[in-house]
Amino acid sequence: MEVQLLKRRISSPRAATVVAVAAVVALAVTVTPSLAKKAESFLTAKKAAATYVSNKKASTLYLRKKAASNLFVAKSAVPQPSVAGIAAGSATFGPISSPTAGYIPTAFTSFATPAKVSSVVITFSGNATCTAPKPGPDQACPISILVDGQVASKVNLVPSTAATPTPVPIVGTATITTVLAKGGHTVAVQYAGAKNVSFTLKGWNLAVQATPQPEEAAPVETTTKGS
Repeated sequence: MEVQLLKRRISSPRAATVVAVAAVVALAVTVTPSLAKKAESFLTAKKAAATYVSNKKASTLYLRKKAASNLFVAKSAVPQPSVAGIAAGSATFGPISSPTAGYIPTAFTSFATPAKVSSVVITFSGNATCTAPKPGPDQACPISILVDGQVASKVNLVPSTAATPTPVPIVGTATITTVLAKGGHTVAVQYAGAKNVSFTLKGWNLAVQATPQPEEAAPVETTTKGS
């Protein structure tokens, strides 16, 4: 009875096919037991589309080299920061009546410029008086600004006035510019000295700012076809 029921449920040719397929699967699992695991590592087209960015999308998500160069600055082209040096004094200097130049005590500052070439601005200001027996446009009290021991500029800081009544100090300012190479530098200030005047400095400020100049890019050699 059981044999008849089995024959009714599965015909002989179909049963043979089912048995053959089952045998092949069993053989594959037996010979390569990791086949199923390997199959899991492969992406279907649907999963790959959800995981990776297509070339069309990538063109909108990522910058091309030319566009990136227009938006961002290359590391080598980034400017170096400015360097500053300052000094100040509140002690009275003078009165001094001498045609000989002399340093104003502590009126100097030292700094270092890391770039090959730097543009430098030097400013000295002081609260001073300059008196003369016969004040006039040809009488004034000058200062000298020295860079690395050499006089970079000599200017009149304040004009002369009469000694009586006692004059009120006025603020005089001198600004010069120069260019410095890489290395350590010192800026100092002297009273340059003058005849027939008396100079008194009540207080002063010295400020130096060195801005590195960008270095020129190295020339790029280009070749043409056939050369």
